[in-house]
Amino acid sequence: MDNEALARDEFLTLRDEIKATKARLFWIVVMGLFGVPMLTYLATKTELFVWLLLPFSILVLILLFLAEQSSMMRAGRYIRERIECAAGRSLGWEGWVESMPRFRYMDKQYVASFMIVFFAYYFMTIGVSIQIILAKEATDMTGSGLYWYWFFGAIAAYAVGAVWALFTLRHHWKATVSTAGSE
Repeated sequence: MDNEALARDEFLTLRDEIKATKARLFWIVVMGLFGVPMLTYLATKTELFVWLLLPFSILVLILLFLAEQSSMMRAGRYIRERIECAAGRSLGWEGWVESMPRFRYMDKQYVASFMIVFFAYYFMTIGVSIQIILAKEATDMTGSGLYWYWFFGAIAAYAVGAVWALFTLRHHWKATVSTAGSE
């Protein structure tokens, strides 16, 4: 196989991967926008432990979204740096998009909007979880203080989760919204 055919096949494979990634991103957003409220509703009928886990499911959605978005941009970066440059073209599609910052503005808005909505979900589910723990503590007739352990443990775990998610977002922001620069 000659280099031109290999480059064409690589390009087609990467474009197919980008299409598949966009489809997965769509389903992650749908799962979040509709699945989280549905899970929240269903959790009202269950035990405390389900509520305690719900915020972590949102963190998993955030991580999945960042991973998919980063993967898509990484494929675009490979196309720009390896395939377009190797073809001897001064500016291919990915290079052209990166040369005009206004063309990446919507990508940044998309990622930022997702993060705002899902961090709002994260903090709302934390609030409800803490409220449920405190309500259970108020009605605990044993006086064991068990729910205070749950309260402080949940606060610590949720704080670690929030800090980790924000650090991950900050660290990978450029990789999720651009094909330029290093990851």
